[in-house]
Parts: sequence; C-alpha cells; structure tokens
Amino acid sequence: MKSKLSFKRLILLMIIISLCTYALHYAIFRDAHHIFIFFVHDIAFLPLEVILVSLVFERLIERAEKGSAMQKSHMIESVFFSESGSDMLRYLVSLDRRRDELQSRICPDESWREADFASVRQFTASRGFDVRAEDIDFYALHYHLSTRHSYFLKVIENPALMEKDRFTDLILEIYHLWEELNVYDNLYELSTIDRAALAVTVNSIYRLLTEEWLDNAEYLICNQKYRVGSMMRSNPFI
Repeated sequence: MKSKLSFKRLILLMIIISLCTYALHYAIFRDAHHIFIFFVHDIAFLPLEVILVSLVFERLIERAEKGSAMQKSHMIESVFFSESGSDMLRYLVSLDRRRDELQSRICPDESWREADFASVRQFTASRGFDVRAEDIDFYALHYHLSTRHSYFLKVIENPALMEKDRFTDLILEIYHLWEELNVYDNLYELSTIDRAALAVTVNSIYRLLTEEWLDNAEYLICNQKYRVGSMMRSNPFI
C-alpha cells in the first residue's frame, strides 16, 4: 500500500512541477500562445516517444539480456562436460559397437562452420543410438552419478538454464536414471527386463549428450576460439 501511495504521490509531484514550470514561463514571457503551441507539439510527439522506448530500446535491452543468458547457459554446459558429461559420453561411445562411424565424423576443429555441424547432426539423427543393455555396467553408472548427485541438483536449480530446454531435458534424464538405479539393491543381478528398461533411458541420455556436445562445440568455435584447443583434446568421440 505504501509503495502505491508513493507512486501516486510521485505522479502528483510531477504534474505540480510541470504546472509550476508552465506558470513560470507565462510569468516571465507573458505568452500563452507560445506555451500552447509547444504543449500541443509535446503531446503530438508522445506516441512516437512511447514507440521508441517500448519497442526499439526495450527490444535492444531484451536482446542483450538474452545474449548474456545464453552465454551463461553455455558456460554451465561447458562446466557440466568437464565435471561429468564428457566422461559419460566417452564411456557410452566405448560401448557403441558402431563407434567407428562416430569417431570418423565427429572431429570438429576451428575450420568447421554451421554447414559442417548441420551435416553431422543429420548423420547422428539418422544412425540412431543403440548401446546394448548387456554391455552396460549399471553399477559403474550409478557410482558415477551418485558421486555427482548434489552437482546435478545445483544445475537443475540454476535459472540460467531457461534458455536451454534440451540441456535441461538432458540433466533431468540423467537425474531420472540415478533415481531408477538407486532403487535396486544389487545392480549386478538385474533381470533382462530391468536391464532393457534402463537401457532405454541410457540411450536417450547418449543421444542428448551427443547433441549437446555438438551444440557446445559449435558455440565455442564461433564465440570462444581460445577454448577450441581444449575442446579438441577432450573430444570424447576420439
């Protein structure tokens, strides 16, 4: 209530200042006609001023804020791959019985452009991701995720991820896998049905990890070339 009253008082104060200024102008120059001309002129310009402020400047500010948010989300993504994502992806690639196809295609460097990434994404989408359930060490996966459980929670709670829906889906999938694995007493003695069900989640994570790694690699090549060398050396596909 106090803030509303203060705002109303501010408006009233501005009106009084404006009226006092017009009165001072009249007292000095005694020219009501001149005051009226400029008053109408100011009223006529007001809609244009609103357009400039609300549309042009607001959009410029919004674009700058969006760019800053995207930069933060990519920073979080890079930390994620350093912390966990690259290790998980490298492990899943090692289980892929057709990994030679990926290793020969996913090797981005400074020369790559948008068309190169588009071509690789088209290739990965068409080949699919199918790590076999019998090849997965679910105990090792559970151990990896458990040691980073609190880290994943912090990533999920980070508001900067609002700009990256697919990355958010990836983190949620990883957390969901941890929840699924956590209910089993012995991950070495899973039934065939349980292994197959868990493998579906693992392969979904495998696909999302690959897509996000490519997305992050493209961002680094286009915007942070000083980090491309590190990205190439830690490439989980080679």
